[in-house]
Amino acid sequence: MLIRDAVQSDLPAVAAIHVASWRMAYRELLSDDYLGQPVADDLNGKWVGMDIPAEDILLVATDDNAVTGFIYVKGGKQPAYINNLHVDPTRKRAGIGAALMKAAAQTLIARGHNSAYLTVITDNAAAVDFYRKLGGAFGPKQDELLYGEPVQTYPVHWDDLRELAD
Repeated sequence: MLIRDAVQSDLPAVAAIHVASWRMAYRELLSDDYLGQPVADDLNGKWVGMDIPAEDILLVATDDNAVTGFIYVKGGKQPAYINNLHVDPTRKRAGIGAALMKAAAQTLIARGHNSAYLTVITDNAAAVDFYRKLGGAFGPKQDELLYGEPVQTYPVHWDDLRELAD
């Protein structure tokens, strides 16, 4: 596995992984109607052709030059916001997500950040467990809209990125 900065030609694969990941992880959490064509339209619209701001981080994990996962971090504020972490559903539990979190933490530290946070849907038990194992500190539940769909999320914080980077 190689982790590297994403390039424009990676973005269709990033979008495809994002769609596949949501369809698997959120099939009982978001409406079936949304998880059909609308999710593909929304996420392709987000990624394909995206200009990545200089302060942001988009890393991809690759295996034999195929993108197997990605992490996107909005780095323009303190703490940094981990906006997305997704792995090809056929490659789950292979260490890709943890490796991407570690690489992102190392990149953030190199850029002068010391903390980061994300939000995770409360009913996404696998993701909640994953972030707990990575040492995330969970805040109280909050209500959010995810592309118009109501969800409850936990904020998850890492106040010392060195814990993730090691």
